[in-house]
Amino acid sequence: MASTAKMRHRTLTVVAAGFLAFDGACLIAGGLYLHRVLVAIAGACLVASSGLVFVYWRWHRRQVDEIAAARRAIGEHRRALRDLMQRN
Repeated sequence: MASTAKMRHRTLTVVAAGFLAFDGACLIAGGLYLHRVLVAIAGACLVASSGLVFVYWRWHRRQVDEIAAARRAIGEHRRALRDLMQRN
């Protein structure tokens, strides 16, 4: 994957996690200020989910790297088979 594409995906991931964390922090603060426990708990869930965005993103990057390596290996096999057929 090109460097600019990786940068775009990383930026999108950081923005999504930041958005979730900000919303969660606002809900926690609002819930504590208004003495609404469920609102504060919902905010804590959003803050925790912002961390899960990064966990899933790392897993996704590993999967994409594995797929890219498999595609390169298939390309090498294809070239080897084509060379073998041309020699015979």
